[in-house]
Amino acid sequence: MMRSFLSLLLILFFSTSLYSQTEVRGVIADANTGELLIGATIVYGKGKGVSSDLDGNYSFYIQPGERNFRVSYVGYKEINRKINIQQQSTPLILDFKLETKVLSEVQVVADIAIDRETPVAFSTIPIKKINEELASQDIPMILNSTPGVYATQQGGGDGDARITIRGFSQRNIAVMIDGIPVNDMENGKVYWSNWFGLDAVTSNIQVQRGLGASKIAIPSVGGTMNILTKGTGNNKGGMVKQEVGSFGKLRTSFGYNTGKTKKGWGLTLAGSYKQGDGFADQNWSKGYFYYAKIQKEIGNHIISLSAMGAPQKHGQRYYKSDIATYDTSLARDLGDNSSFDTIIEGEQRIVNKGITYNKFWGYLDRWEIDANGKTVHANEILNTRQNYYHKPRFALRDFWKVNDKLHISNIIYASIGNGGGTYLYGEDYEYDSTGQINLQKIYNNNSEYINRLGGIHIGNTVESSYQSSMGNKESMSGTYLRSSVNNHHWYGMLSTTNYQINNRFNLSGGVDLRYYKGEHYGQIYDLLGGDFVADGHSNKTGSTLLLREGDRTGYHNDGMVKWAGVFSQLEYTDNKLSFFFNISGSNTAYKRVDYFKKKDLVLDDITYKEVLGTSVLTEYYDINWIRISEEDVLSGAVEPDSSHKMLLMDTIWHNGKAYTMNSKEAEYASTDWKWIRGYTIKTGANYNLDDFNNVFCNLGYISKAPKFKNVYERDSGEELVNIENEEVNAIELGYSYRSTKFSANVNTYYTKWKNKPSQSFVEYTDPLDEIKYISNINGMDALHKGIEIDFVYKYNHQFTIEGLLSLGDWQYTSTETVRFYDQNNEPLYHPNGDPVEWDFDAEGLHVGDAAQTQVGFSTRYTPIKDGYIKLRGTYFTNYYSDFNPIESSVETWKIPPYYLMDLHCGYKLNLSERHKISLRLSVLNLLNKMYISDATDNDPYNAYFTDSDAKSAGVYFGSGRRINFSTSLMF
Repeated sequence: MMRSFLSLLLILFFSTSLYSQTEVRGVIADANTGELLIGATIVYGKGKGVSSDLDGNYSFYIQPGERNFRVSYVGYKEINRKINIQQQSTPLILDFKLETKVLSEVQVVADIAIDRETPVAFSTIPIKKINEELASQDIPMILNSTPGVYATQQGGGDGDARITIRGFSQRNIAVMIDGIPVNDMENGKVYWSNWFGLDAVTSNIQVQRGLGASKIAIPSVGGTMNILTKGTGNNKGGMVKQEVGSFGKLRTSFGYNTGKTKKGWGLTLAGSYKQGDGFADQNWSKGYFYYAKIQKEIGNHIISLSAMGAPQKHGQRYYKSDIATYDTSLARDLGDNSSFDTIIEGEQRIVNKGITYNKFWGYLDRWEIDANGKTVHANEILNTRQNYYHKPRFALRDFWKVNDKLHISNIIYASIGNGGGTYLYGEDYEYDSTGQINLQKIYNNNSEYINRLGGIHIGNTVESSYQSSMGNKESMSGTYLRSSVNNHHWYGMLSTTNYQINNRFNLSGGVDLRYYKGEHYGQIYDLLGGDFVADGHSNKTGSTLLLREGDRTGYHNDGMVKWAGVFSQLEYTDNKLSFFFNISGSNTAYKRVDYFKKKDLVLDDITYKEVLGTSVLTEYYDINWIRISEEDVLSGAVEPDSSHKMLLMDTIWHNGKAYTMNSKEAEYASTDWKWIRGYTIKTGANYNLDDFNNVFCNLGYISKAPKFKNVYERDSGEELVNIENEEVNAIELGYSYRSTKFSANVNTYYTKWKNKPSQSFVEYTDPLDEIKYISNINGMDALHKGIEIDFVYKYNHQFTIEGLLSLGDWQYTSTETVRFYDQNNEPLYHPNGDPVEWDFDAEGLHVGDAAQTQVGFSTRYTPIKDGYIKLRGTYFTNYYSDFNPIESSVETWKIPPYYLMDLHCGYKLNLSERHKISLRLSVLNLLNKMYISDATDNDPYNAYFTDSDAKSAGVYFGSGRRINFSTSLMF
């Protein structure tokens, strides 16, 4: 009896004691990167303390009163803070951000913006949010939850995502991984299929809108997206993750980190595999990802070597279709008053195929001849649009802490890409009754094509390849699959020096050197039943007219880019004011080499341009194989029955000596190096009004070298005339409020873009000398302005609300008459004396291809410890379809507004201190909304009509409802 009474007293005592205590919980993170710190220590009393878990979280109970808190982590400055703890029924949320004791490599190289210090608008996506919301999507898709950003999956192919910031496409957004640029050096694009699996090693993603805080000269007109990968750190652990999703989506990932050993070594490994059928028809995918990083501390040096890559292959839906192709009812609702059952330009319109419709595939039965005769491979499903690529990247880094004031970082890196994309090439093809390409008809025709050609002969005096079609049973393909191959080799060095003058002033600078060689050619991928292709002499140095699978055809050229950049930045920081001034310059050189043009003959005293190669000789015969003169054929006097084509090697005589394309003096046709300078000037300041409020301003000017395609015309390789730099003037104002309960940001921007590159060029051929001039259209100006608001409100430890509002006004501001000049900058004139001019009027037209208004919210509720439910919604409107402003003077078709809801929930099961299982479920497009995500006005690939309305637009519909479930084991 007494024992029971004492037990009851103890229970009452501890219950009362616990009830009188207040729970304290929060997150401990890196102040610069936002990376969650695992195993950080928080001491709140003598002999009392806890450590942060794998998600950087901590929690404990404490008696009310004034308490001393000490937060520490290896390599970081310790925080000592007195906090008055009040008795309350709800937990007290205290988040701590630790600063490194010395500048880290990330601070020196990656140009990470720091809250209440760096005067730019930015959003940081922590690993926790990536894990909860990405749900196996392409990385840009998670950024729709940040203001000013619009991202879509385009045709729905895995890895085909695109992103715009403040109306600027990703050609003008600098994308970096650990501070190393990844934008293609010829066209500025980023192909996200090359970076599948990167989320497995990402610590956070920071998006800086506008000119950003980057020191180096990069194309950050719209913004900068920096993906930071995990370091070897100080903690040992690993992860295995399995994901299962809609449309056959499967993904398996793993990661392991040895932590930093006593001898300063560290190793990080990660890998991933994915496969799926895709939301759109036959947009299947299969891909791998690998990552390895080894790090060693040697004295004052931290040396690391990393390698990553993502070999993949996936089906695509390459061009848009008109709305009626997907859904005639919706087309009618949007104003399409055309007839859907008529034949236009000889084709029956394909309608009502559903939003997953993909017109680039079909069924095929292939035949093979074996020892037992013909065997059929039935019902092969072939997507004629396939993308395949592998782009490994290697980086060797040395971070040298010379002393407490001087830090030097040197990085050398290489990226080697191989792959391309397929498409049908050749004669016209047709669609079957289901709306798919009739591949079987192509295959059958190719198999018997030689018989339909009758007596056509193809001969070759350079290389005897084929003499008699009648005596050879091989067949010739009239239509086949060709690949556009884009290999590249990219080498670079980035050296940064940072010197802390005193406690307030910091000076940094360095060099950015790059060399890029892109190899572009057409290649026969699949002959579809035939044995060879009769090439029309696209290769002017070729030795055969008959090509087989794997042979190059159509075009073959290299685009080479050299980049030399220098940068310097002065920074000032105290408790109230922070300031920076940045100046950078770059010198970019472009060169093109054409392997399919005739070679140049380069002699000491003269150069003959494009004269040495092979030429086609065609002989004609009647039914009795009697030769007919070319004059009789051209005059129509005699109708030939067959022909015999031969390749003859060109010969040039100079000073009594004969030269051919095999002579050592013969060089592949190439341009000279075209050097173009650019520079950037940026400055900004942040002022902390008090512990809660701060304001900032930044402004800058960029003179930006044009892209490769605006220097050399893609098909002919001719240097364009009238090349001018793009110019950008920008100013931005911002205000932020920070507290434990509520935080908010307000940013306004005003960006002028002069000489915005057009999507096409204008040609003029002088009738006197027949010289063709291909010119850029300069003077195409645009103004991007707007306001962005985002906030987070922590009602309590269980309930958080986030919201955003982005109001943009992006318009073209130019109407102009453009004069044409020759390569010597002399004006061109028509034979009648009038100047050669081009008029365009785009003034007042809205910039297309991204929603100018964005509204978003999310709520996160934690009903139980280690469990969460998150609902996110985003609304897009004021969205104008993409168009070419030099070809239009009327407002383009406006895409209907739409909103999306996503649901995310999860639960973490603690098996032990180091072993945990996380279960997560995401439902994307929860309400299964049907919406148009991308549109092109008067789509040239789909233009039955050109009226800038719903019937004239080519569109992609966004993906419907998808479910993704994952389970992770952390150890």
